[in-house]
Amino acid sequence: MPEPISWHSDVRVFYEKTGMAKFISHLDTVHCFTRAIKRAKIPIWFTEGFNPHAFLTFAMPLSLGVESYCETVDIRLMQEEDLEELAVRLDNALPPDIHVSKIAIPVLTPQEIAWADYKIIFNNPDKNLISRAESIFEGDEITVMKKVKQGREKVEKQVDVKGKILRYSLESENEKVVLNITLSSGMQNNINPSLLIGKIIEGSETDADAVDILKLKSYTSDLKEWE
Repeated sequence: MPEPISWHSDVRVFYEKTGMAKFISHLDTVHCFTRAIKRAKIPIWFTEGFNPHAFLTFAMPLSLGVESYCETVDIRLMQEEDLEELAVRLDNALPPDIHVSKIAIPVLTPQEIAWADYKIIFNNPDKNLISRAESIFEGDEITVMKKVKQGREKVEKQVDVKGKILRYSLESENEKVVLNITLSSGMQNNINPSLLIGKIIEGSETDADAVDILKLKSYTSDLKEWE
């Protein structure tokens, strides 16, 4: 039996966002959780001031179209609650494709996220996809067009993401190609896997609309699982 979790005002909600929920934007996800918390009658802290709102802190915004099994949002409770029972209540108040796996005391800060595992499934690949991808990954550099901050604005700039890839593997499964890859993640050096997908399928016959992206785990810089 695991040791009981002592109550703390700040708790972390671990949740999965899959299926049709991958098309819910980050802003709408925030609204979704705010409404679900209200429906579940969870006593959370509201910010003070002219326009008070529910205190919610998401570790990382999830890109539109990406499914994830490792999303989190921190909330601040106003009274002691049983965290297992709280997770059930919140899960029941959320849409079917957003599932709360647990609620626990935060261990690490979002600033400590450095890497993330992704599983990318090419459902309708052309016959040369694996060899083309391997050629790209084995090159001296991998240049993609990425939006970067320039002053107060974001501009597209050509960047080399070769050093932002920790490891990868490619395999064929049932006429599909699966790319497992660990990419730089976090607030400072986040790499959207869609940038690499675009590079891999550029000029090919692979169906760009038949690619699934699944985020599996997040890690610290020393590859400790983030929690």
